[in-house]
Amino acid sequence: LAEYGLDYECLEAGDAPGGIWNVERGCGGGYRSLQTNTSTGGMSYSDFPFEDDAPTYPNAAQMLSYFKSYADHFKLGENIRFQSRVIRAQPLDDGGWGVEVEGEEFREYSSIIVATGQYSSPRLPHGATTGKFTGKHLHVFEYLDATTPIDLRGKRVVVVGLGSSAAEIAAELCDPGANAGCAGQVILSARSGRWVLPKIIDGKPLDGRTPHPATRIPALLRALPGDSGPWLVRRLLGKALRNLSARVSDMEALGLPLPAIEPWEDRPTMSLEFIPALRRGRIDVRPGIHRFEGSTVYFTDGTKTEADVILYATGYQLDFPFLDKETLGCEAPELALYQRISHPEHKRLFFVGACRIMCSMWPLAEQQSRWIASLLAGDFTLPGNAKRSKHAIALADSLPVICNFYIEALRREARRM
Repeated sequence: LAEYGLDYECLEAGDAPGGIWNVERGCGGGYRSLQTNTSTGGMSYSDFPFEDDAPTYPNAAQMLSYFKSYADHFKLGENIRFQSRVIRAQPLDDGGWGVEVEGEEFREYSSIIVATGQYSSPRLPHGATTGKFTGKHLHVFEYLDATTPIDLRGKRVVVVGLGSSAAEIAAELCDPGANAGCAGQVILSARSGRWVLPKIIDGKPLDGRTPHPATRIPALLRALPGDSGPWLVRRLLGKALRNLSARVSDMEALGLPLPAIEPWEDRPTMSLEFIPALRRGRIDVRPGIHRFEGSTVYFTDGTKTEADVILYATGYQLDFPFLDKETLGCEAPELALYQRISHPEHKRLFFVGACRIMCSMWPLAEQQSRWIASLLAGDFTLPGNAKRSKHAIALADSLPVICNFYIEALRREARRM
């Protein structure tokens, strides 16, 4: 917005840039050992590379430093109002938006851009599990380390899930050398399979085999009709990930359930230490939980275990608590958007970073932001409500975008990206 000469104000609930990477702020979503699962080469903003000595997978403190350096470099701080939590946003009769900030006055804007991320509303398992568990339970949203908010040291811990957070936390909790200590026993309950891969293969980051999301795709691929380009890349990606998985992470041999989805239907679970921990026998893999009975956990294969703590690493769902259902036109997880950005009924309501992806979020969010800035600067106009509704894409239920092709589509529509 600044680059396009647009007047803007950023309302941020935290006290610094960084969101969940500011793990000590007490808002949840990040944990102390958190590292990125995309490498510096693929996740930098297009106009602000990481320092040459940056690690391949930065930790939370290093990511905070990167975001702060970005804001300082482009002098964005004067337009950011920290500790300004939005509690309500509503459309006004003149087409603008009214925004209520906690403890402050009602403010009016011509447009609003929702860029609050996907990790604020924990998703807990559905109520299919019967019985009552008498131990403690928490979601990874609350987890900081083996001592906070619950002391897990020496405890029997069931980690539920098989995403990257589940894998990394399970590996951390079973590591005798972990800074905060380790659990006495770690059981991983995986209801369904996922593609599981190490972050580094043959000395190279897994995502280092693909171009940066902002890189232009070759002209030959751009010339392919319709969705044939993304379709082709999905098949090639699927073949490559299958081959890598067979070579470096035989899931059946590791005791993991086999994935029931294609490799391009969701981002793979990536971790540096998870597969080595499985090979050392430090993690006991079980299927989904069937029922609880006191401190006993029964699994769907008939086995059982005693447990002290259940740690749910079962993901998040979209949630925009300051936008009510009437404004959104649906519940937040059901939201569908034109170009995965523009609300089909409100021409001045935009969302950044809310879609499913196969690349790093930050460079993709950067290009979504350029599309919005180009639109607000008058470089192009949106189609009408009917067309936006017809071509709206469900954020939660659609396939993850093949990022370079998606960004190319944004560039075709905008005129100055």
